[in-house]
Amino acid sequence: MRIEQLTEIIGTADQKTITKQLRELGYIDCKKHKQYKHISLVDLFKGNDIETDEYPDSKGKRTYQGGIFTQVKGYEQLEFIVVNINDNKNTFPIDMLIWAKEI
Repeated sequence: MRIEQLTEIIGTADQKTITKQLRELGYIDCKKHKQYKHISLVDLFKGNDIETDEYPDSKGKRTYQGGIFTQVKGYEQLEFIVVNINDNKNTFPIDMLIWAKEI
């Protein structure tokens, strides 16, 4: 995925829309995948990454920020999309979505 495409998806600042669009593009939710749910966050964040800006939701309660991770040790054949969902002060993480797709 190109960063411009991810920026457009993250810019919706809506978890359901983001999830739907990633699924439509063929990405797999790592939390629900037998093999991918055991990926180390340390290894993931040591991979190459490029990130989007943060985007507030329509209620101003949460912010959404995404990243594309490649060259993850042991998973070099995959591209990962990480979506960080934080409170509006960016002090408390609400959720982290991790999606993967073979490249």
